[in-house]
Amino acid sequence: MKILMKPIEAITTHSREGIIRPERYRIMEDGETIVVHIDKILTRNEQKSEGSRELIFGCRGVINGCMKSFELKYIVPVCQWFLYRM
Repeated sequence: MKILMKPIEAITTHSREGIIRPERYRIMEDGETIVVHIDKILTRNEQKSEGSRELIFGCRGVINGCMKSFELKYIVPVCQWFLYRM
């Protein structure tokens, strides 16, 4: 997978226990808005980078008609989502 680290807008849900789950995200590519629905979350990892907490989600979803795997990163202190790797 190639590291992209592109900022995205994400729609998420939360469990009663406070576990976050991304449902879909929106990204701008070549002046066009692309919405990706997340079919399945394969992995969920937590790490610390430079003292800040980060959540990394390994996901699968349909992008331009093809099923693709990708990773989303959520940086907790600044509440930002990124398309991390694809």
